[in-house]
Amino acid sequence: MPKYDVCLSFAGEDRPYVDEVARHLTELGVSRFYDTDEQADLWGKNLVEHLDQIYRHDSRFCVMFISEAYARKMWTRHERQSAFDRALVSDTEYVLPVRFDDTEIPALRVGTGYLDIRNRTPRELAEMIAKKVGAPVAGPRPGWEYQLFADTVGLHMRNLKDKRISHEMGSVKPKRMITADVDALDTFMARSRTFDGIINGIADLLSPGRLQSAFGPASKPGDSDKIKYLANSFVEAYENLLDWSADLRGTTTPDRFTALYKAASQLADQPLQQIEQFVEEFAAASVRGTGDLRLTLSYDASLVEAELKKVQTT
Repeated sequence: MPKYDVCLSFAGEDRPYVDEVARHLTELGVSRFYDTDEQADLWGKNLVEHLDQIYRHDSRFCVMFISEAYARKMWTRHERQSAFDRALVSDTEYVLPVRFDDTEIPALRVGTGYLDIRNRTPRELAEMIAKKVGAPVAGPRPGWEYQLFADTVGLHMRNLKDKRISHEMGSVKPKRMITADVDALDTFMARSRTFDGIINGIADLLSPGRLQSAFGPASKPGDSDKIKYLANSFVEAYENLLDWSADLRGTTTPDRFTALYKAASQLADQPLQQIEQFVEEFAAASVRGTGDLRLTLSYDASLVEAELKKVQTT
């Protein structure tokens, strides 16, 4: 009898997502091989032989997390070779592919059924795996709507990690060059209106009417599609703030506008931090089946106003 219900084969770059899947599988009572939990057992062993045993013999199914990184890594190549060897002699499906992207994997037949996890939360995938192995999956618990919103936001926020680091580092990628003072001022005013639109758009997303439409009135279930739409739109607005700031940092202007553009690009700092704190606190509360969706964004525009006054009076 196999030791594990499933073994998880993935690239290290995708570990944040897979780690959550592994945690949810444990909560669902699914036995799984996940390397982090087996470090003491793996210590000192011949990993080629040991992992071959796990991926070829010791699991009922192998969940293969396909991505660009997965395709090129040496260890994942060993794992999938063992999994495909097992699949070749198995009377039933063994390899369960899930995709982060459309990378082709040699030996994976084109017609093999797979799950696209670009818009599927780790919890949702874990529940699908549990159903596949025959583990009982309870129905939605009270407050599932808050958990779905938190999971979906977390899923897409993770994908913006590099952009967030770029913002924190103040990285500059040239976007445009403006040589005339009048054009620099016009562009600044237009970008200011864009900033206001993003901030106001977030407030509109979390307005009472929209929230009730998605989460449902008291004692009524919510609409999962609408909740995901709200979550996706919320993360999109967060990304728009990052892009807005990067656009200003990447704009070359006449020298007397440099300080104004730099100050303006930093206007996004406070709202970004407030959004991140909101997401962290909401995720913690969602575990208890609750959450506070009130978010007030604020920022200090005094430095921008001072710099703007300078360029308008010189």
